[in-house]
Amino acid sequence: MHNLKHYFKSKKKKFFITLSLLIISLVFTLMVSLSVGSLSISVDKVFLALTGSLQDKRLSHIILDIRLSRTLASIFIGASLAVSGVLIQSVTRNALAEPFLLGLSSGALAFMALAILIIPSAILSIHYISAIAFVGALAAFALTLMLSEAVGGSATSLILAGIAVTSGFSGISSLLAFIVQAKLNRPFLILLLGSLAQILKAQVIMLASVFTVGFIASIALAKRLNAIMFGDEHSLQLGYNPRTTRLISSLLAALLTSVSVAVAGIIGFIGLVVPHIARLMIGNDNRFVIPLSALLGSIILCLSDISVRLASEGLAIGEIPVGAVTSALGAPFFAYLLMAKVKS
Repeated sequence: MHNLKHYFKSKKKKFFITLSLLIISLVFTLMVSLSVGSLSISVDKVFLALTGSLQDKRLSHIILDIRLSRTLASIFIGASLAVSGVLIQSVTRNALAEPFLLGLSSGALAFMALAILIIPSAILSIHYISAIAFVGALAAFALTLMLSEAVGGSATSLILAGIAVTSGFSGISSLLAFIVQAKLNRPFLILLLGSLAQILKAQVIMLASVFTVGFIASIALAKRLNAIMFGDEHSLQLGYNPRTTRLISSLLAALLTSVSVAVAGIIGFIGLVVPHIARLMIGNDNRFVIPLSALLGSIILCLSDISVRLASEGLAIGEIPVGAVTSALGAPFFAYLLMAKVKS
């Protein structure tokens, strides 16, 4: 008993040290993000703008009205996708599961595009679009689970079912996105690759609100998620209904993913890679994994966005989609996990 208490105490100490280091890293990343762009701005001027002390109105506008919205969006989207990944991996007990691979992202985008085709004015309401995306994400996830159960319900069948559903909805969303862009003359196709180029303050507020609710609810579910990872019987023995845990977790994962897709489009592999990095840092206890994943997701997506802006400066064709960067980085990691899963 004494050894167990000592172990948990040391684990908590390690968690708070790691948490502090990640918060410092996130603040540093945020400052760099506000400095980088077509116009390079020094960090001291960024700090003055954030405190309301910068006299240069033009620079203040660039930092506070343009770059801050984009940076905060990358932080909240990265955190949302990472927490969604933790939830899905825990309830499916599958290390390869994540929102993008199980069809949630493509389902959300397909439903969004269909809704905009039926009601074009819907594109002006982030709340309406987010609600439609939420329904699409849930529908795609439910379809993935049904297909997986129909062919055995194994970890491998879940991923194969997810790939099938993702492919189907990706084809539908690509076709519908093309029609939406041609019909409404709006840059909708870019959402297929994920972009943070056009972020509004209203969207940031929406992202922050949904993430806050999703994060608090996920932390409250952490013990249930720990229990279900060891099986339904173990969960029942501890007094947690596994069906309830799966339902609430699925709703939260769909909510976090759908709002991210509604704002920035499909950004893959954040939900796959980040939870694994967090577990390497702190172990499998979701009480620790969830907050660390949120911070890591924020940092990784924000750094990806910084790299996109830097790489796009000399290009005459516009900005590289950030989703292309995360997919390029995440695909090798997925291949590694897949090979490890097959071998085991």
